Amino acid sequence: MDHTHHMPDASAFAAPEWMIASVGILFLGFAGFYLYRLFRPTMVKNAIGFFDWEGEIGHFICMLAMASHLASWLIPVPAIAWSWILGFGTLYYALRALTWGRRLAFNKQWWDWTHSAMYLGMFTMFQPLPLNPLLTNVFNGAMLLFWVWFSGYYVKDSVLDARAGKSLSFTSDLAHLSMGVVMLVMMLLPALLMPGHSHHTSSNTDHSEHCAPVSQPAHQHQHIPGDTANLHCNR
Repeated sequence: MDHTHHMPDASAFAAPEWMIASVGILFLGFAGFYLYRLFRPTMVKNAIGFFDWEGEIGHFICMLAMASHLASWLIPVPAIAWSWILGFGTLYYALRALTWGRRLAFNKQWWDWTHSAMYLGMFTMFQPLPLNPLLTNVFNGAMLLFWVWFSGYYVKDSVLDARAGKSLSFTSDLAHLSMGVVMLVMMLLPALLMPGHSHHTSSNTDHSEHCAPVSQPAHQHQHIPGDTANLHCNR
């Protein structure tokens, strides 16, 4: 689906580069937060009752990917590398939901399925799924509903954890809520945070060129400096 069909002058909706970069830096900070949690298992267990090293690494990757695609100069990872990483994550969490994740006393199966769905959503921002137009619309609609639910869930959690004074959980809630809101904006107004959101298939293609958050390739457009893309995660 070509988002510019709905926006005759897509560039008019683009946020300034400093704003997009600021959001990218915010997610880099959240990535640092989860890296800190990864190396403080006792602190995390005392705060939330369990420590899930797989979850901490998964969240770190999610936030790092968000930062990389909003401001590629922060984390210069090639798009093809993110495709493999996120594709692996999609399968990994689906497998965990069906096998060893069910045996973890602290885990809830829907957490793993949510992780898998989020990784799939991120994957399709780098490697569009080969779907026909009808299935593409169904997939995009499902992902839109997913991000609405996701954002709403963490609005609730952030309020509850703030009232309870759970700073570690509250920071995690903010990370997830930020991701949900940014993903919603990217789906509804892709040019706002991704002024050059379509593929640029010239011979000069590099890691800073991304595709729109859809399940099939968009039409080619001229690459715009500050080109960015998008991503997400669950607790």
